[in-house]
Amino acid sequence: MNNKNHDKVFSKKEVSFLCRLVFSVILLDLIFAIFSNTLIHQLQSPVLKFAYLDPTFWVMHLLKIPEFISSHFYVALFWDTMLFATCISVIIFPGKKWLILVFIVFYFVYYVIFNSYGTHHTHSLVPFLITPVAFLFSKKSFSFVWRGLRYFLLFAYSAAFLWKFFRYSWLQNNQGVLILKKNLAAYLYFDSHSLLAKNYWWSLNHPFFLQVIFLSGFILEGVFIIGFFTTKYDRILFFVSLLLPFGFWFMADAVFYEMAILSLTLLPHATIAKLTKSAT
Repeated sequence: MNNKNHDKVFSKKEVSFLCRLVFSVILLDLIFAIFSNTLIHQLQSPVLKFAYLDPTFWVMHLLKIPEFISSHFYVALFWDTMLFATCISVIIFPGKKWLILVFIVFYFVYYVIFNSYGTHHTHSLVPFLITPVAFLFSKKSFSFVWRGLRYFLLFAYSAAFLWKFFRYSWLQNNQGVLILKKNLAAYLYFDSHSLLAKNYWWSLNHPFFLQVIFLSGFILEGVFIIGFFTTKYDRILFFVSLLLPFGFWFMADAVFYEMAILSLTLLPHATIAKLTKSAT
């Protein structure tokens, strides 16, 4: 496999630049969480939980950790404050690994609570949970871990392609319409007169348009399989990885903008070096 652009060891400045960039995006997401009322202290002590078939979630709930934090307002507020404080601290001091570790611990618990009390195991927060781990490694090891995150991104999109491929959903001539109807029915009912709803109504009246979007997304997901064999087309995959979340949002009301953090792993070392130089 051609790894010429990814075999180089990142310099300390480049690692710090990537660290600041990653945690800046996480900070923006935490700010978004405030306005979407999904921080722990905003959950109003929920009693419903959905641990699903996940031993990690089972253990956390058996220990009553999510319940204790979310049911005590000031404990929850402290937890949310620490998320912001450690995230901002890492942006200011990207070389302090202990700050990154503290953030990961607090964010892991937030991740479990968010998924448990959302009564659905969402995947959107996974990039924010695993990407910071890379910055705990030494400069030389970081390059290998960063490359590992690249393979995780390739797997995520390739698996989505294979899941559709072997289920033959790509042969269903009205799959695009079915996806939109299933995921946007509530939105169209409660906000039927919004500008976005008008676009959805138009799309439902032109099902061929929705089918083209679905098949285009299906093909673009399959393109990521190429990345397992060569890095030659990583620049193209980078732009495709930024495009796909818009399709997920429009077709299925699924927000996966967090995947943009993993998209950084597709950038060649030379590009990251230039960005680092321009930022300093």
